[in-house]
Amino acid sequence: MKKLFYSLSILTFLLVFTNCEEKERAFPEYENLEHGAYARRLSKTGTYFLTDVANSTIAVSVEFYDDNNGKNVASYGWVVEYIDKANGGANSVGPVNLVTVNASQFGTNPDTGLPSTSFNFALADVFTALGLTTADVDGGSTFRFNATLTMNDGRTFTAANTGANVISSAPFSGFFSFDADLLCTSNLGGVLEANTVGWCGDSGPTILVEWVPAGSPGIYNVVDPANPTDPNAADFSYGAYTACYGAGSTLPGGNLQIKDACNIIAPIGSSRWGEFYYFESVMVDGPNLTISWFNDYAPEAGVSTLTRTDGTNWPPLTN
Repeated sequence: MKKLFYSLSILTFLLVFTNCEEKERAFPEYENLEHGAYARRLSKTGTYFLTDVANSTIAVSVEFYDDNNGKNVASYGWVVEYIDKANGGANSVGPVNLVTVNASQFGTNPDTGLPSTSFNFALADVFTALGLTTADVDGGSTFRFNATLTMNDGRTFTAANTGANVISSAPFSGFFSFDADLLCTSNLGGVLEANTVGWCGDSGPTILVEWVPAGSPGIYNVVDPANPTDPNAADFSYGAYTACYGAGSTLPGGNLQIKDACNIIAPIGSSRWGEFYYFESVMVDGPNLTISWFNDYAPEAGVSTLTRTDGTNWPPLTN
């Protein structure tokens, strides 16, 4: 099935392009393209806590788009699976059907007049659907949700056959999948002495960094204690950039953060240059946390030792 084509910018280009010479056209007419449908995310809130299953709920609200103002959508259904990260997938379960909302159950978004619907994914219901209990899962593992939108003519659209621009672009916000980690309470915030041996083999200067709770449970911003509101002052390389690129080198910046999912830690976000970071290994020794990390701009990598300055020990963190 062709990718879902619903980009307004591309549509505008096509409509303008019809004014060119017939024999010079490189694209088919708009009416000859396959038109589909998608659900636009209006809101998504909530978090799953392994320590509070009864009160953990993710609430979702969407509206539907197609060439007939959303009226060609027949249903919108979700499946869920458990992704076991603690045991290499040995205890993964699913996917299984979780909920299907038919067009007869849709409401209307008063702001746009489009068909819409809202629903909750209660963690207790997810456990029931998958036949799991808290004893069967591990903190830091993930529930993966995937949606299927079915049209009146029987065609279906999922994350697999919907264009990336529809899913990732903010004006569209096509909502077909998401992951929900099983979180625990987290308390990793604090000022740290950091020293790193960089990819160039040189040891960087010992610097101070701070992990600051970012508002979402288990998510921490990495900041410079002297400039906590300046994202460009924070050194996510923990001194490696200075060691390998020299004093005054531009730091990674971007929206890099640390995620703590029940003592499983990982970097999220990306640098100012769009690089993603990875933790190859994590080792705790009292107040010392040693992380072997790399990013996808070879050969940037390092081994960083982060020492707590508050006299406390790190919890038993892993990656």
